[in-house]
Amino acid sequence: MGRLIVTVTLNPAVDEEYMVPEFHLGGWFRASSVRQLPGGKGINVSVILKQLNYDSVAMGFLAGFNGEYIRDAMRRMRISTNFVHVKGETRTNVYIVDPVGHMETGIAAMGPYISEEALSRFTINYDRMLKRASLVAIGGSLPPGVPQDYYRTLVEKAKTVGVPVFLDAAGPPLSAALELVPTAVRIDHRFISVTLGYPIDSVDKLVERISQIHAQGVGWAITACATRNGLGNIFYTPNGIYVAETDVDQAVSMIGAGDALMAGLIVAHKEGMDTEMTVRFAMACLWEEIAHPGHGIGGIDRVKSLISQVRLEKLD
Repeated sequence: MGRLIVTVTLNPAVDEEYMVPEFHLGGWFRASSVRQLPGGKGINVSVILKQLNYDSVAMGFLAGFNGEYIRDAMRRMRISTNFVHVKGETRTNVYIVDPVGHMETGIAAMGPYISEEALSRFTINYDRMLKRASLVAIGGSLPPGVPQDYYRTLVEKAKTVGVPVFLDAAGPPLSAALELVPTAVRIDHRFISVTLGYPIDSVDKLVERISQIHAQGVGWAITACATRNGLGNIFYTPNGIYVAETDVDQAVSMIGAGDALMAGLIVAHKEGMDTEMTVRFAMACLWEEIAHPGHGIGGIDRVKSLISQVRLEKLD
């Protein structure tokens, strides 16, 4: 078994984050700060893993000047990459964060078209990386040209060689991949209510629906939820169901929150933490991520300082 953590981001982006106090539609504003960062769920996980002292190899597709920027930025962060370069331009995602009104607005582009030849090259690279991988993290949207069931293919290939898969996706790509039972899945609550057609109006109903996914064999199933104190996640684990909360009052930006949670879950898995500590560590990573603008965390010590402050409730 290999030792590498592999992250897959098929539709990366250059994330542009604008801090705009008291933003509203139809106005003209001057940003108080602007950040440009390499983005996409798998890439974000690689960045946070590096900040948690874990190396990874980031895979996917890059195109044009934006693609070169992402590759160079990750090289400066000393994160290894194995991207397939394609024609066109890697997309730009724009985020407007209002720190006064505590509102965020995002606009995501489509991404470049991926040809059958480029997808074939990626698949060959992925098969090679699986021979060295100890875990694969897959996340984000699919670019044009990639079949909607392609995540299912990636999960199947990893499971065939005994490599656990941590998946963060939505819509048809997630539906198809769930049939192959990934090790851990982060599920957008909107996926449950919209894609699966289940109305969600309480934590109890959310637990009921996510338990059905867990019953398919998924060891860890996580979804965000509204709690009494604002910000929480439900963790359906091999050892019971937990609701975990952080202090939402300290949140500056929710961009990348789920990616931080997944990175924390991966590190906890690698270090063999018990169930409760895994939940606490993952939530502490999320908490540290949302406490400041931009992607990333302030390091392992900041995360450790928050572990004991995560509020946990184990459900019957």
